Amino acid sequence: MSTRSDEAPLEGCETRCLHPEVVGPLATQVVTTAEAEGLAAMFALLADPTRAKLLHALSLTEELCVCDLALAIGRSQSATSHQLRLLRHNGIVSRRKAGRVAYYRLADEHVRRVLADGLRHAQEQHGAELQVS
Repeated sequence: MSTRSDEAPLEGCETRCLHPEVVGPLATQVVTTAEAEGLAAMFALLADPTRAKLLHALSLTEELCVCDLALAIGRSQSATSHQLRLLRHNGIVSRRKAGRVAYYRLADEHVRRVLADGLRHAQEQHGAELQVS
């Protein structure tokens, strides 16, 4: 068995539990693999700067058409439409059509809260970086 001086033996965690009083209750509360995959997929969608800007713009208003969203984020209508289609197919935004015009909005308040919390965290991190520099 080979270990570095700064790490425990590889099989150490497989044979004993250091904090059973903590781990025991967690075993039934940790998300399932399917739930974790869904969560990761949602965050992957939010991990793109263009989509983040789109979602933030939508969080600031009730709904916007593709043309107005494209202007707001400084992207082409085609690129904006493509990103919105991806977000819609994954349940992050919803669409309403009025004739030939498509209006988009955030799918629900959960999305709005995740965006608000994520933005607040990013702003705090950015502020901390500025203070350190």
